[in-house]
Amino acid sequence: MIKYRLDFAKKYLDDAIELFNNKKFNSSASRAYYASYQAMWAALGDPKEGKIWRHLAIIKHFVRGYWFAPNHPASGPGLLEDKRLPLRRLYSYRIKSDYDAIDIDQHNLEQLLNVVEQLMNIIDKKGGG
Repeated sequence: MIKYRLDFAKKYLDDAIELFNNKKFNSSASRAYYASYQAMWAALGDPKEGKIWRHLAIIKHFVRGYWFAPNHPASGPGLLEDKRLPLRRLYSYRIKSDYDAIDIDQHNLEQLLNVVEQLMNIIDKKGGG
């Protein structure tokens, strides 16, 4: 696991929660997504050949679960499949917020903030790459 990335992820999540509490939902969505991105990177480790993780690819690799269960089959559902859709939704919220200038729904964002907190707990518990 890359500890400094997980530390950044936790800071970004704190920022996202503070922004949410101040009703800055679009900014909160963006910070929450990057909290999840850094957390997944921390768990997976650096990508091969010094590249960076692509946004949808990191979600795909993360939910497979090989970073904590290397013997899990390469095909079929991932071990964290229940996180795939919420993480993709959070990514789409980040796009809507940062590029499309569309207001983010408070209720749905609150649920996604909880998913990011769950992610941090899973990574803390299981370690990673």
